[in-house]
Amino acid sequence: MRATYPHLEHLWSMVPTAAPHHTMHLVLLNVVPHLWKLFAGLKLVNKNMDETYIMPKATVSLIGRELRGARRTVPLAQARTLRNSDVHLKSFKAVDWTHFILCSGEVLLAGRVPTAFYDIFMALSRACRLLFRPSGVTKAEIEAIDGDIKYFVSNYYAKIYRGTAERLPLCLSMIASLLDVVPLLWACGPAWVVWQFPMERKIGALGKLIGSQSSPHANLTKSVTRQCKADLVTSFGETYLPSEWADMTGKPPMPAGLPAGSLTVPQSIGPDCVLLPPRSDPAAIIGAELAGMRAVLTQEEAAAVPRNILAKKYFRAKLCSGLVAGSKSVGSDCDSRRRRNYLLRMNSTENVHLPNGTVGERHVSTFGAVLHYAAVYIDDRPMAFVYVERVKSAKDRRGQYRYAATKYGIECILGLGAARYYVPVAALAEVVGTIERKRVHFILFNREPFSDCQ
Repeated sequence: MRATYPHLEHLWSMVPTAAPHHTMHLVLLNVVPHLWKLFAGLKLVNKNMDETYIMPKATVSLIGRELRGARRTVPLAQARTLRNSDVHLKSFKAVDWTHFILCSGEVLLAGRVPTAFYDIFMALSRACRLLFRPSGVTKAEIEAIDGDIKYFVSNYYAKIYRGTAERLPLCLSMIASLLDVVPLLWACGPAWVVWQFPMERKIGALGKLIGSQSSPHANLTKSVTRQCKADLVTSFGETYLPSEWADMTGKPPMPAGLPAGSLTVPQSIGPDCVLLPPRSDPAAIIGAELAGMRAVLTQEEAAAVPRNILAKKYFRAKLCSGLVAGSKSVGSDCDSRRRRNYLLRMNSTENVHLPNGTVGERHVSTFGAVLHYAAVYIDDRPMAFVYVERVKSAKDRRGQYRYAATKYGIECILGLGAARYYVPVAALAEVVGTIERKRVHFILFNREPFSDCQ
């Protein structure tokens, strides 16, 4: 190739920065499906089913059912679609493999493949959790990606390919191509800078705009131009001439900013949290809710806790992360027809006795199902709290449900339905999803979505 194209000699010294390959296609549509086929026994060498990394067919079928069952326990923002991998494998797309390598694969493979091969998979998973993060990566994180990728590549060739002639079908160039990922990061920025998925979606929509087979190019150009002009006129009218646009179209003007009836909760650190309508009328808090409200007000060092407390209840909140958290209907677990988005991780601390005899604090993982959000007016200032239902965990003693246990190095809970209490809205960290295995609910890694459809 170099002899054929001598005038491109300067590009050879720039590889791989001259024409960066697509990291997401490489990983999500090549490497990750290849790993799954190895573990599921779908890619054999000389029909050898005795490989230690191959799972039994019954286990593969069980994983598919668990993945499909997680559809109701994983928020839509974390996974657009969850399908049975044992049935729909051939139609899996990048979005399916994204959730597998970042979130569900850790839970589904733990304890089902030997530790050496599970560590290989997790090295790639840790690297991808940083690679496919829209907020970007730091220098230290790029170095961590480099270490995990080198561990994955070296152990793949040593433990899966094993350097024998009969296993040459497993000696794939796409595995070695992963070593180009970090040089691409240094040269071109985060992986999403050069990703092709938005352009692919756009190209897929262009075919519907062609209405003439005799002159498709000219017809497509006119259709795209007309569509862009319509979008520009609509955006301008709704933004700068809302009343005139409403009179002309007969549609009410779009509300600017937050929906009517929203309540902004200021945060001392980070973006504000917003309680979203619908909401209830102000009502007196009684019974267990009143006891919980008094406890949290005392903890928040309120100067005067009134005897009677009126609160306005909300049932949705937009967290600091931008995701919307819902609330659990009282008396039910979760609706099978829609995604669950009311199980949240909370920022918590506990007091511990240090070796020097003093008392210190440490961070712990606590989870709860949101029942409602309450806005009250105490000490001449508005305050917002969350009424949550604690989770059950095998780690807790009887009657005390607070902390998540750990299995296979993954946080897990036994379910919901424990004690209820109020916590400040500022304690809410993130909405989490779970996958159930043998009546144990494993907490999934909470990835950052690129958009509403990813």
